[in-house]
Amino acid sequence: MVHLPRPFFFLLACLSLAAAPGWAQLPPAVPAASWLVYDRAAGEILASANSRQRWEPASLTKLMTAYVVFEAVRDGRLGWQQAVTAPEAVRRVGAEETRMYLRPGNRLPIQALVEGLLIVSANDAAITLASAVAGTEEAFVARMNATAARLGMTGTHFNNPSGIPGPSHYTTAEDLLRLTLAFDRDFPQVYAITRAPRFTFQQFRKEATNPLLGRNASVDGLKTGHTKAAGYNIVTSARRLPGAAGQERDLVAIVLGTPSKAERARSAELLLNYAGSAFHLAEVLSAGRELQRLRVHGSAEGEIAVGVEHTKQMALPAGTEAQLRITLNEPAPFAPLPRGAVLGQVEALQGERILARAPLVALQEASPAAWPLRLLDWVALQVMRWVS
Repeated sequence: MVHLPRPFFFLLACLSLAAAPGWAQLPPAVPAASWLVYDRAAGEILASANSRQRWEPASLTKLMTAYVVFEAVRDGRLGWQQAVTAPEAVRRVGAEETRMYLRPGNRLPIQALVEGLLIVSANDAAITLASAVAGTEEAFVARMNATAARLGMTGTHFNNPSGIPGPSHYTTAEDLLRLTLAFDRDFPQVYAITRAPRFTFQQFRKEATNPLLGRNASVDGLKTGHTKAAGYNIVTSARRLPGAAGQERDLVAIVLGTPSKAERARSAELLLNYAGSAFHLAEVLSAGRELQRLRVHGSAEGEIAVGVEHTKQMALPAGTEAQLRITLNEPAPFAPLPRGAVLGQVEALQGERILARAPLVALQEASPAAWPLRLLDWVALQVMRWVS
């Protein structure tokens, strides 16, 4: 495990503005070892610092624990209302650890255990779920690591389901983003759990560990974590967050290694507010929209509309727009041309910086003209090429 020296400080020198050109507003100073902020609609990390730095996840580990449980339920190996038994191993959960006060032999439904796992970060819930899914913690941890590898989390390794520190227990901000996006894709129902302000089961009642849930109505999870070695970590999801130009934004902020609970919450809020105000969503390429009309020699149509087949949305610095540059493979194409034929390339630019590229295609068919006109066009085209 590699740790940065404390205090944790302002890592603007290592900062990466992944989607923004040089004139974007600089992000706030974040007192963390590693962080990033991501825009779901644009599919871009808007800003980051040390986002591939290995760091102890602490209880953020439980996100992977939950993901493996969700897979087991989806595959029919467990049921949400299925009661499972707390194993002997829950005895080793210490008094200083967060827990649901489970005793060996207690029986609880899977759903209640997952809620306790994610809302209040109960370590005994993690151990019980691991036993229910795989029989032993060791077998469950093997599944966690296999799942991490499958999701592309190449900077991650787990050695327990709870987040107990260890030299081979680590992750990165980018890997936690991959896991969050896997929840978005595979198990979006997780947010019905992680947005809950408190957890109640029978006589047990406790407030959620995520303080942003009570401060920002857009926040719907996901998880906090803390150990002495890791500092204070958080993965925060926000939906329909008010942003620049009246746009609502779907964002993820991940902060690892802040020095206090207060700084953890403040840092996540700063990044969400920065992403919402410093950037706006722009459709830099629009599927099916006519970009220009192109003369097609020898065609009955004379001209056809050209454009792109797929829409590309990006987060651009507030107050800026993209420009388009079109390059033709053949400046004087000859009919016939099918709809969808690639005729060149379109680039979305800010200054000389290329934001996106896409093939320029025919948005309509160019059918052959009657033979006299077709012949005249062909002769004219040859003369034009010879003269040029």
